Amino acid sequence: MRSTRTTTALATAAVAVTLLAGCSGGGSDPTDDGTLTYEDSPLSVYWEQLGGSQDPSDAEAQQARSEEIVAACMQDEGFEYTPQDASGMTQSIEDEGDMPAWDSLEFAEQFGYGATTYADMPMNQGAEEWVDPNADYLASMSEGEQQAFYEALYGKQTMSEEPTDDETAVEQEYDWTTAGCQGKAQHEVYEEGQVYDDPEFKDLMDGMSELYTDVEKDERTIAAYREWAECMAEEGYDFANPQEAQNSIYEAVNEIPYDEEDGSQDPAALAELREEEIATATADRTCQTSTGSARAALEAQFAVEQDFIDAHKDELDAMVEKAAQADKT
Repeated sequence: MRSTRTTTALATAAVAVTLLAGCSGGGSDPTDDGTLTYEDSPLSVYWEQLGGSQDPSDAEAQQARSEEIVAACMQDEGFEYTPQDASGMTQSIEDEGDMPAWDSLEFAEQFGYGATTYADMPMNQGAEEWVDPNADYLASMSEGEQQAFYEALYGKQTMSEEPTDDETAVEQEYDWTTAGCQGKAQHEVYEEGQVYDDPEFKDLMDGMSELYTDVEKDERTIAAYREWAECMAEEGYDFANPQEAQNSIYEAVNEIPYDEEDGSQDPAALAELREEEIATATADRTCQTSTGSARAALEAQFAVEQDFIDAHKDELDAMVEKAAQADKT
């Protein structure tokens, strides 16, 4: 099965903002009940103005436009292409409202980190199995014609004969011009004209990309997670921070082999890992709350963000203004 590449400037150039601000809806008042969430991120204000809309209808419209471009491009390449229907995106995202907050103990107790439990989440219950609208068309082709279709759609796939390590793989930059009609569509819908690629703001974006590293090295963050790690050790876990705990589960999922015939993973292995996932996530969230490390880490993160904003406010405002002007054209 081939998956659509969705590498966009929004996801790459603004990586620091998404990591630091999370999926922020922007600016809830932290004094309401004494809690602090990712939505209180100082950078979330800029993130939203730079195009970080959380409106499901916006994402749906972009996906629909992308599919239209793909269809026209494929026709130019001599193929028929039926656009995939994006109209179900809004409903599935709205269904997430039936779930506990992702960073709550309730979520951890029910779904862990969402690794082995994804299909059990309300938004996925009763979901219709996805059917490729181009399946019949592809079935009518010869093997060579199918290969040509996929090359037009995704670009020519090249595999190096030399083994590559993770570091080498990271250095291989995505180039939309070699990614076929999907690359063209992704570029036109998500990348073209974006302020993130503007040379004027390169240094600013590089600085934003370094913020997450700054947060990890901040003494306040280190102290917060030291207490968390001690709490987790009492529960029998050996992790330096919550991200390590979560990564351990996702890495374990990736280690479960897939059946070559139906593409599924061993149900017994997944069930066993599910128990471990929920136990780990529950201990993780409990320790974050009992030690106060979750709030302390966010306080450290937001302080680093605010220092960055104070030092670069004029540049950030200029970037937001340029992005606003681009939207009007």
